[in-house]
Amino acid sequence: MNQSLPRVAHGPWSDLALHTIGWRAFQDLCSQVCEVLLGRPVEIYREAQDGGQDAVFLIPAISKEGDAIGSVQCKHTSDSTKSLRLSDLTPEFDHVRELVQLGQADTYVLMTNMSVDAPIALQMRQKLRALGVRKPHVLGKQYVVRSIRSSPRLRALVPQVYGLGDLTSILDERVTQQSRALLDYWIPKLKTYVPTRAHRSAVKALSEHRIVLLLGNPSSGKSAIGAILSTIASEDASHTVLALTSPRDFEAGWNPNDPGRFFWIDDAFGPNVLREDYVQDWTSTFRKVQAAISKGNRFLLTSRKHIYEAAKRRLGQRNLPMFADGSAIVDVGALSLEEKSQILYNHVNYGTQSQSWKTNVKPHLQAVAEVPEFLAGIAERLGDPTFTKSLVPRESALVRFMKEPREHLIDTVNALDEVSQAALVLVYVHQGAFDTATPDEAATRAVTELTGVALPRILDCLVDLKGSFLRGPAPGVRVWSFAHPTIADAMTEILREKPHMMAALLRGATIDTILSSFVCEGATAIQDALTIPATLNELLVARLLRTPDEDSRNWSLFWFLAFRANDAVFKSIVQGDPTLLDRNCWSAELITNNPKINFHARAHGAALLSDVLREESASKLENAAQTNFDLSFFDDPAIMNLIPPERLVSLGMKFRTHSLPNIEETISDIASNADLDEEPGSHLYASGGGRGIGS
Repeated sequence: MNQSLPRVAHGPWSDLALHTIGWRAFQDLCSQVCEVLLGRPVEIYREAQDGGQDAVFLIPAISKEGDAIGSVQCKHTSDSTKSLRLSDLTPEFDHVRELVQLGQADTYVLMTNMSVDAPIALQMRQKLRALGVRKPHVLGKQYVVRSIRSSPRLRALVPQVYGLGDLTSILDERVTQQSRALLDYWIPKLKTYVPTRAHRSAVKALSEHRIVLLLGNPSSGKSAIGAILSTIASEDASHTVLALTSPRDFEAGWNPNDPGRFFWIDDAFGPNVLREDYVQDWTSTFRKVQAAISKGNRFLLTSRKHIYEAAKRRLGQRNLPMFADGSAIVDVGALSLEEKSQILYNHVNYGTQSQSWKTNVKPHLQAVAEVPEFLAGIAERLGDPTFTKSLVPRESALVRFMKEPREHLIDTVNALDEVSQAALVLVYVHQGAFDTATPDEAATRAVTELTGVALPRILDCLVDLKGSFLRGPAPGVRVWSFAHPTIADAMTEILREKPHMMAALLRGATIDTILSSFVCEGATAIQDALTIPATLNELLVARLLRTPDEDSRNWSLFWFLAFRANDAVFKSIVQGDPTLLDRNCWSAELITNNPKINFHARAHGAALLSDVLREESASKLENAAQTNFDLSFFDDPAIMNLIPPERLVSLGMKFRTHSLPNIEETISDIASNADLDEEPGSHLYASGGGRGIGS
């Protein structure tokens, strides 16, 4: 039975554990307070020589006629009971005089996480005036806490504060169960989280465009930023956070009459490889996304770089304008050396390694941070003994751990006991989302038969892997998933080397998994796709021939057969069920992106396409050229061969004598019927775009 959370009154002066976040995080907090609350940018001026416990920022003048330059001094202590004393300012007297002489302390702000008594603050202001400061300010813990509680934007820029006190003081009973589940998972990670330039850019993009796409390589930290910004969004009473997995989930979850939804769509174009069906879904869904944004909804999407680049080419003019021009895209992997060093330090310092291990690796952390291939997700693993059991704490080994993370992860998974490995395979065959209430019975049975481990033992083991390899069920969420996508990548590599495992996967995996995540041996290799050995061709053909005749699945099937099947599989499929060639699927913006056309082109090249179906495809190509000015297939000889030579000559003559002379009239018609909410270029494909049926 659901019970509402108790209502608790909280005042703006309620305490937050600012002493626990570390001096660097407090420094970031102070700089953001200046920028958000004072409306003034700050520049780091100097780090003190007392072990890095304070720092000075400059507040630049607005203009030559505006305010003079000011300085902000921030002081941090790890002692929660400490109060500011006048003597704490004594070491700064010479620095203050120097700043005054340089004209950089017309205003001087001392900001600290210590408690400040009014008499002490008065004495400090008097002393600062005596040193030449015209506008002195002393801001203690009470001011900082009140600032945090009063500014959602400040909390978004410095998310560590969400783990400092009673969460209900910021997020009350209005938060949905799903959002609370996200918080439950991410709040323990906030101590190690470093708000990077990418994090701040994402906050800015959400503010300006109400949508942002985070791009990065595996383990770069894009999902972490996405999760934290999503949980921050959930504090707004007018927003409901929905964590989705595909564009179809958005269409199902979007209510045009509800302007208050924050959609977080991780791996929006496919988790490990490009999902062609996702791309096709987005071509029509992006229009609805724009409508939802205009109503007040916000969106956060993530994708691996190489997957988005492939999707971008296929989206063409149907891409969102702010994605096409890059204004709402943030490169998560672009980290400064300082950011890398802080991320690495936090993960090791706050991780669960033994103190002796931390002491041994500390001298080598700078070398690890300087690795060009540095990834935040791999830094996190260095703080977890689960992933470093066989790692020697020497510089060469630590650097290699960062340079070659997949190899280490594969070794770690292979070292697990058979029950743990069976649990990971079970999650893998469910496409990384194992719902205990509605499991795929065929896939589950295949795993138990293959591994020889009974299902109850596997289910018990899921709990043991929670927090390291798996993310487990929480209130409102009953699905087991991988703690990080790279674990799925490692499982792919492991299973690639075990043909007997592949046989089980082909028998147990869903048809959607096979069509989106596999490629045949002998076909063009695809990054991160699982290769099916030729010895399993017969089993694969049997599975593919049972693909349901549905427009969405036909799209994926045609694409697989056109580009991912080897010659033997392709021939067996077409000969086994020639009616597949006559199935329908969605249409595409460009005719060369239509999988059925590509399927027919390959069948024609193999002498497996009937004259009737060749005629059908040839007519569509001719129509694309004459009606939509789509000549993309002229660059693809296999597709162009679908048009008989004499008709190809005739097409050229028709295009020259009819289409080109009437081009001004066509442009005029497009302009008069244009939807002003669409991108101008998209109207050139108005007749061929979208998700029409019958292609």
